Amino acid sequence: MQRSIGMLSFVGALCLSATAIAQEGMLQSQALVSALRQGGYVILIRHAAGDKAQKDAASVNLADCNTQRNLSKDGRIAARTIGQGIDTLQIPVSKVFSSPYCRAMDTGRLAFGRPEVSDALNYVTDNEEGKRRAASGLKPLLAAAPSSGTNTVLISHSTNILATIGFVPEEGEAIVFKPGKSGSYQMVGRVVAQQWSSLMPQSVTGKQ
Repeated sequence: MQRSIGMLSFVGALCLSATAIAQEGMLQSQALVSALRQGGYVILIRHAAGDKAQKDAASVNLADCNTQRNLSKDGRIAARTIGQGIDTLQIPVSKVFSSPYCRAMDTGRLAFGRPEVSDALNYVTDNEEGKRRAASGLKPLLAAAPSSGTNTVLISHSTNILATIGFVPEEGEAIVFKPGKSGSYQMVGRVVAQQWSSLMPQSVTGKQ
């Protein structure tokens, strides 16, 4: 019996069935790591888990994190886990672009230490105008080829990602895209924050 696409989100879409891989060209875990080590991909990350006890103020000041929902303790741990996993797996990252919101910038700082603000990744409201702005800003970034031998990281929000690719990833989840020709791109893998360490091959972990 063919598995439904809904199963992909349950397993983070890396422990994929052979059917799903064939359908969408998604790479299995070690194949994805090998591809990322060669560079040429865009890694889109939804910011790590936010503090559910906080809400954005009615009028957010992007320079004042006190007016925003920030990362929770678990979110900060997850952000470090992402960075440590990518570093240990020797996946080269040249550029890290982030929404100016503190929860996105902090995800970038804790994971990579050097995010650059991109207004194209800025949080948008879930209405038709917001969706249009999100897609028009994010799509060109997904289609932009990174510097040779490296990967680009983008950090944004659920509303932006939903408007652009049609589904909402988990907080801290990474979605990997391969830029193509004439502004095209293809989704090739997904990794939730806690999965990075499980992607390490035996040669890295030292397990026999």
